[in-house]
Amino acid sequence: MGERQITGHPSRQPQAALTFGQFFGSNFHIRGAEHLIPIRYNLRSLTERAANAGMTAFSVALVAMVLLLLSGFVAGAAHTMAAAANGNNWIVLEKAVTNESGGMTHEMYEIVRALPEIQNDTAGRPLISGELVLGFDPTPDASVATNATLRGVTPAAFEVHRGLHFVSGRAPRRGQGEIVVGQRLAARFPNLSLGRTFRFGHHDWTVIGVFSDGGSARESEVWMDRDDLINDARVNAGQVGYNSAHVVLKPATSEQFEHALASDTRLRVHAMAEREFYVMQANFTDQIRDLGLVVAIVLSIGAVFGSMNTMYTAVARRSREVGVLRVLGFGQGSVLTSFIAEGVILGFAGGVARVVLGVLVASATGLTSRLMHVGTVLFSFRLTPTAVGVGIGAAMLIGMLGGLMPAWRASRLDIVSALRE
Repeated sequence: MGERQITGHPSRQPQAALTFGQFFGSNFHIRGAEHLIPIRYNLRSLTERAANAGMTAFSVALVAMVLLLLSGFVAGAAHTMAAAANGNNWIVLEKAVTNESGGMTHEMYEIVRALPEIQNDTAGRPLISGELVLGFDPTPDASVATNATLRGVTPAAFEVHRGLHFVSGRAPRRGQGEIVVGQRLAARFPNLSLGRTFRFGHHDWTVIGVFSDGGSARESEVWMDRDDLINDARVNAGQVGYNSAHVVLKPATSEQFEHALASDTRLRVHAMAEREFYVMQANFTDQIRDLGLVVAIVLSIGAVFGSMNTMYTAVARRSREVGVLRVLGFGQGSVLTSFIAEGVILGFAGGVARVVLGVLVASATGLTSRLMHVGTVLFSFRLTPTAVGVGIGAAMLIGMLGGLMPAWRASRLDIVSALRE
């Protein structure tokens, strides 16, 4: 394709070149800088249109902030559930049940306990923790009921769940009316703090310990001796001795363990790795994430049109400058890329603003320090590098989509017509 000739008064061509040269500075070079000069040009153009560019970046930032807060919420809940899993720990549940609502008789528990795939402690006892789970209201005097988890355990539980340790107090003893509380639950409900007496069932119980478990879901629970729980709650131990059993397996024995459970006709149980189990329990975060994404998509559509309007206005105001770019040898592809880059830069600015805005909102509303809950699980807002990266990436995508059509129009401008505007 040959060079297009520009006709008109000779004195106008040097003036156009001078204006463009002055715009970029005296160190202006064409060869080897075809992409650099248009991008620098767009950067300077953004600063000249700071008000419009700022409003567009702010609208993009609002969308990205929603994604940031949503990601922090979901990441906090998912981390809390995942932290409850230990490497070689498996959980045994009633067959066809995927949570701790099923039942296992004492006879089944003893059969599982005798399997050789289970590790022993230093005293030669199998590392298995049979557990009974009930719900209770930690605020019986409040007008609105609150749900929490009460877990009946044996002393082996404190060895099987190896990440658990006491920040104050000690483990409960059988027959003494003692309970221990996860530190997140104790922080939320002062009536469950160390030394307090709590009324549950038919007796008063004294909090004699507060435990931590690496920020896991167990910190949202109250633990007590299993036999004490059975006696107080009048549970028929002959029918439901345990809801679940957590075991520590010897290395590389998981397949044999699963086969042993499946092949014994006396058992109506199955097993899965704790990691898999707690991922399944965290599925509630998927619904929260999907709902948040719907809101973010609706806001994104508005942000894309806002960015598009800003870029169309920029193209209309700079038609002559685009014509000068074409005269100086920049092709349609270079102009197209340059204006798309301008939209991406707007989006990036909005994404960075979103991080600042999101952190300010989270701090002002107490999200970073407040305990949130879904069901019985307490968790904290968790701002991760992934959440930051996803938000900035989404903002840049919005900017690119908003700049695509205006950039296409700019690259297709007729050179002669553009110079005459």
